[in-house]
Amino acid sequence: MKKLLMLMALCTYVVFADTSVSVLDATIKGKTLSDVEVTFQKSGESSIKTKTNSSGIATLPTPFGNDSADVMMILKKDGYASMAVKCPCNGFVYAMSPVLTNLDSIRVVLQWADAPKDMDLHAYFGDSHIYFSHKKGNAANLDVDDTDGFGPETITINKRIDGKKYVFFVHNFSSWEKEIRDSKGKYSLPLDKLKNVKVYVYIGSSLVRTYTMPEIPSGLENARIWVPFYIDEEGKIIDKNIIIDDGDPQAGSTNFSAGLEETIAKNFNLDYKRAISQADKQRAKTLNNQGEKAYHAKDYQKAIDLYMESISLNPYDGQTYSNLGLAYQRAGNLAEANWANRKAIELASGANANTIKASSYYNIARIYEEKGEYESALQNFKNAQNHKNNKVYINAIKRMEDALH
Repeated sequence: MKKLLMLMALCTYVVFADTSVSVLDATIKGKTLSDVEVTFQKSGESSIKTKTNSSGIATLPTPFGNDSADVMMILKKDGYASMAVKCPCNGFVYAMSPVLTNLDSIRVVLQWADAPKDMDLHAYFGDSHIYFSHKKGNAANLDVDDTDGFGPETITINKRIDGKKYVFFVHNFSSWEKEIRDSKGKYSLPLDKLKNVKVYVYIGSSLVRTYTMPEIPSGLENARIWVPFYIDEEGKIIDKNIIIDDGDPQAGSTNFSAGLEETIAKNFNLDYKRAISQADKQRAKTLNNQGEKAYHAKDYQKAIDLYMESISLNPYDGQTYSNLGLAYQRAGNLAEANWANRKAIELASGANANTIKASSYYNIARIYEEKGEYESALQNFKNAQNHKNNKVYINAIKRMEDALH
């Protein structure tokens, strides 16, 4: 009889225990969402609905008496993308994405349970690496950083850039930090602590993909990087869902980020580029402008020094290299001028790419012409004309053809 009473009590608890969920805005840290419609569905059963209160919490008797994977929870609120997730749901925090209006925007949200305390979402593309120490990049930003469990961590690509590959990955920072702090070699969290790590991908007003962190493969028990997907150069979302080892950590934020970037670049056939902060980009631009003033004042050595200082902060700006090439040329450093112009051609991008390439090829050609190397000059004048039609280039081509015949 005692066993029967205990069983009845247990059944009563399972059926009537409460389920409670919290709902946040994915883009504003700590902002709770009230009046969210919360619907629980189960095949063959009538839906059960409630709404979040002023604290963003919805509490109700456990729907269908079972907080399990055969129950679906749907969250809806005007101005936000609807969200559908499989339970278990009790005790979890969910972050809803405000509707994205740009056709080429994408929002990625990382959420997990109460452990580990610190999981980090990263986006790496070209010379940009968005994460907790570098929250803004080229048309992208880390909206929310969370360090005490559950999340969310949110990265928004405001406008995807054609031709760039965007790799999104999750890093187990709690494990990395403990390893650095204790200096006792590799440290990994118990795998059952990583079972509820999820990444949600939003486009427009829709949740388009949900990724669940896979089991850690044998031999990679100490790995700390999860790559759920990447976006290819044409904007296609490519599923990966792979675990990667981050190697031996190094103390210091610069080494930390560079190590992760090199690991991702190696695994995704990317040319590794050091991420540049917005502050460094702005400072580099200021130095470039100062170099232009020195150049126009015919102080070519000062211009060279300013351009080189600008490049030390941002080594990926083609226009600065083009300016440097002109300054070298005026200073009589012709070999250096050709090097700078070729670097400008390599790095030229954006709306002015063809102009930068054409002018750089032209400057190279003028140097070869000055040295009497007319065949090389002719080829570079033709390269300039191929990138931008210009009467000056056409006349130069004819001049070289006449000189060669």
